[in-house]
Amino acid sequence: MKIKILLFLSVVSTIFSCDPQKEPLKPVIAEGIFINEIYASGDDWIEVYNSLSTAKDIGGFFIYDDAANKYKVPLGTIIPSKGFVVFLCNDLATGLNTNFKLSSSGETVSLENASATLIDKVIFPALSGGLSYGRFGDGSPNFAISGSPSKGITNGDSQAPAITIVERNPLVATLNQPVTVTAQLASTLNVASVKLLYRFNGSSFTTISMNLSGSNYTATIPAQTSVGKIEYYVEATGSNSKTSTEPASAPAKLLNYLLNTDALPNLVINEFMAFNSACCPDVQGPNQEFDDWIEIYNKGNTAVNIGGMYLSDNKSNPFNYKIPSDNPSLTTIQPGGFILLWADNSPSQGILHLDFALNNLGEDVGLYYLDGRTIDEYTFGAQSENTSTGRTTNGASTWKIFTVPTPGQSN
Repeated sequence: MKIKILLFLSVVSTIFSCDPQKEPLKPVIAEGIFINEIYASGDDWIEVYNSLSTAKDIGGFFIYDDAANKYKVPLGTIIPSKGFVVFLCNDLATGLNTNFKLSSSGETVSLENASATLIDKVIFPALSGGLSYGRFGDGSPNFAISGSPSKGITNGDSQAPAITIVERNPLVATLNQPVTVTAQLASTLNVASVKLLYRFNGSSFTTISMNLSGSNYTATIPAQTSVGKIEYYVEATGSNSKTSTEPASAPAKLLNYLLNTDALPNLVINEFMAFNSACCPDVQGPNQEFDDWIEIYNKGNTAVNIGGMYLSDNKSNPFNYKIPSDNPSLTTIQPGGFILLWADNSPSQGILHLDFALNNLGEDVGLYYLDGRTIDEYTFGAQSENTSTGRTTNGASTWKIFTVPTPGQSN
């Protein structure tokens, strides 16, 4: 799977030219309490550091990413001298939980004292894949992206290497085919080593040193002669002996690809709708909604469970969304039958809801097997409102516009 994270480094937070906050610019008047580290890679948090020689009560202070929606620190919140407090950015607005979340694409976070004086402001870059953005050392003006977040403890004087991109080629591998893994780091300075660790079918890990060529580190996983799962991760170690991995929680969580020789199921994308404002309501959520949808038809003679397969609106990324496999009764298509999936960007609404929506100006729609091989895909152009596009008859090779859509029914 390709993982792309766009990053840049800054030694001071004042080099950025725009301020997204909804108030006139105010000068920063430092008073020894600093936003010390920011994590916006999921389960977001902000760490605040007290550089003073005495404890500090920051009750009544304000933290925000939008000046119109400030979070007020609870009274009695005390940071020890040279100590830390961590605020969870989860929209809960209780205790040390802020009333906002952070954007992984980067934004501005501000800290005001109880008199509404701006005492610190940090503009952080895009962060994902377990990276954080912080001061090295604590309270200093020197910021960097780190591959090893240090929530609630000292950042130290230098950061762990930040792995920004990991990708493999080919993306969909087959038997007897080597796979090259490429890693990019935010900086190649002070990097002692970058390693690729992989295993086959749950065996022990094999370690390969990754070679630097230009700005990329590469290594190759040898071809395999039997079916199974390759799991792997990248480990980078700095000259300071600090280590980071991608995925950040490896080896608990790993990247992987399957080697598979199954015959592909006889399924097709039969009809879809990308501009729904009044037709075919989705009633599975809390309200009646007019969402995009994708209909899949089983042309074969046996039932097929699509759990564990993938749907995507970008054929260059077949692993876009994995259909959950924990409820076969909902994801199994009988011979000659249909299944309707809602492309509503709301997977929390149920197993048949996807984490993307379709673009009515045109894009791809594709169905992919467990290992990423293409079962069926179609590229469409601009769509008319409240019409669908589908095969002229179920499973046919030609397509047409349906002014009366037929979701979950025969074309």
